[in-house]
Amino acid sequence: MNRSLFLLNKLLILTLLISSCASKRSSKDSILKYSVEMKLDDKSGSFDVKRESGTAKNGKSIVSKYKVTSNESNKTLEQSIVFSTPGYLKKKIRLLRPDKSQYKVWFDSKLYQSETFVDAANRELVVKLKSPEKQWQGTKKFKFPGGNGVFCYFSQVVDCVYFTGFIEKAIKAKAGKMKFHVIWDGYPFIAEQYLNINDEPFASAFMEYDGRTREGEDRFSMNISGSVVFFLFSEKYKYAKMLWPAQGFSLYHK
Repeated sequence: MNRSLFLLNKLLILTLLISSCASKRSSKDSILKYSVEMKLDDKSGSFDVKRESGTAKNGKSIVSKYKVTSNESNKTLEQSIVFSTPGYLKKKIRLLRPDKSQYKVWFDSKLYQSETFVDAANRELVVKLKSPEKQWQGTKKFKFPGGNGVFCYFSQVVDCVYFTGFIEKAIKAKAGKMKFHVIWDGYPFIAEQYLNINDEPFASAFMEYDGRTREGEDRFSMNISGSVVFFLFSEKYKYAKMLWPAQGFSLYHK
């Protein structure tokens, strides 16, 4: 497989960043509904991104989609869809409970696909893989990490954290830290491309209020698998920008 590092770098950033667009809402009780078009620039070029989120057909789940395309050929490079259900942790903390996901990426015009399903009764994540390579075919099951807590699909991570009320509270208090677990909806392809990411679908993470910038933006840092990603919010909790110093990426609205 042609493991194009720049492509999966985009996945890692995009799933984090574009989901944060939903943080425009001023209340954690708001339904996550938006449709945005964005641009991603990096050393390899510019790419178009479309992100959508809203209520699923069943009227209960929140479905989030994104698609990355080449702005030269308009060819789809990768796409993802995840489903989560609003709920509560210990009847107190509002959260988005992961249900299922589907991730697709094309390498040399060949499709690599990962689907996940949460088996809540057995506390397992079921992963189904389809690809041209034998090592990434078939079904695997993984036990959830022990204990209770917040779990977020990677491509919904900022929406998921915001939904708990943490972002608003931390900005008002100018302090705060939240621990949670991430489910890599792009597993196992993420682990094949990045150092310090374990070859498993779960990762421990935390998000922390990191002060205000000179421009008056509130900054949060997310630590995950040895990486630090900064998210900046302007007035009324609007997502402003993302910075990943180690990778030199920028994502912004068209």
